[in-house]
Amino acid sequence: MGKKVYFLYTKAFSDIGSMMELVIMNAVIFSMTKSTSWLAAVLALRVCGGILTSLFSGVIADRYNRRKLMIFSDITRGIGILILCIFPSPFMFAIVAFIIGALGSFFSVSFSADLPQIFGEENILKINAFISRLGAISMVIGFLGSAFLSTVVDYRVIIGIDALSYFLSAFVLIFYKWENTVKKGVNNHWKQLFIDLKEVKTYVLIKPLLVFVFIVFLFQTFSASSHNVGVPILAEKISTEHATFYQGLIWGTWGIGGILSTWLIPKVSWLKKHYLFMYYGTSVLTSIGFILFLSNQILWVVFFFAFFTGFFDNAAGTYFSTMIQKTDNSIRGRIFGVANLLNRVGFTIGFVAASPLLSFLSMQHLVWLFHGSLIIMILCVTSYLLFKKKIVFNYEQIQQNENELIISK
Repeated sequence: MGKKVYFLYTKAFSDIGSMMELVIMNAVIFSMTKSTSWLAAVLALRVCGGILTSLFSGVIADRYNRRKLMIFSDITRGIGILILCIFPSPFMFAIVAFIIGALGSFFSVSFSADLPQIFGEENILKINAFISRLGAISMVIGFLGSAFLSTVVDYRVIIGIDALSYFLSAFVLIFYKWENTVKKGVNNHWKQLFIDLKEVKTYVLIKPLLVFVFIVFLFQTFSASSHNVGVPILAEKISTEHATFYQGLIWGTWGIGGILSTWLIPKVSWLKKHYLFMYYGTSVLTSIGFILFLSNQILWVVFFFAFFTGFFDNAAGTYFSTMIQKTDNSIRGRIFGVANLLNRVGFTIGFVAASPLLSFLSMQHLVWLFHGSLIIMILCVTSYLLFKKKIVFNYEQIQQNENELIISK
């Protein structure tokens, strides 16, 4: 990977800062207002910002220099975070949360869409595995770091670290350049926006396999809301006094599993070819893992299946990103925009549904319901494709058939 890897390291540092900022922002806003309504509003604005800009960010990423979009996103988010140190009011937290969510879509879409241009399409699975591995490490460090730093320093220091991580990422991007393959330029006519989005609809509909991948991905993000709610509840059941400690251990064990799987994937030749089979298979195993460890309070069972789940969850994310990056570069930004939209919409629906369901369902039953729906959906999709004899699991052959995103024997 050469010197290009430093770009990924700075992004990982930025992810650590973002994780700490998310935890601290939630804690500070609740401390300021003593209101769960304010807390929910700030979280909702962050998500809504991402939803509103998902498709639009994809259009811009296909018409403008993606590297410059990432720089703009980093600098603006860094400035927004610094403003919180000067004007730490609930309203300002809400505004900055919306900005972070909105600009986060621009960065993630542009970053994911341009990875094949930065590192070469032949290396994309290896790169995605490496990014997933860094992501797992960043999550563990960010979660534990926020818990530790919040006890010894003022929250402004942690927010400042996040701002610094954004500025460092922008600094690296300013001095590290690659070929800009997007040549369309920006068209200010609003009609062109709908034309570009219509191209996405046409592209997806003529490639049926991509439709099924997106359907599964939507259910996957929906089911993820249940374990994000479930892990804190489980930690509380294990130990009321040390709930934060056990929550950190659970996610830390999950992260270690992800680190191992993303190290293994590029080293096993069979795993480097069967993208679709591995995506569906690892998604099913991930859901089974969450069901098993969130239905137990026996520590060795919880930690064993947390590791198991992390192993397959990060693998599923790696294969999904790799498949989407096999789409044409001219439309890849918009395809990632659709994926980003589905991610946020699925998680939002699940999060909204979880609260009323928990009034008459146990946490275990909620996890069974959400992750069970994903397993059933994957089995239905796979059965349909097998029945139609339109599926072989070597996704690499996608480039050999542009009219259909279905792989034939």
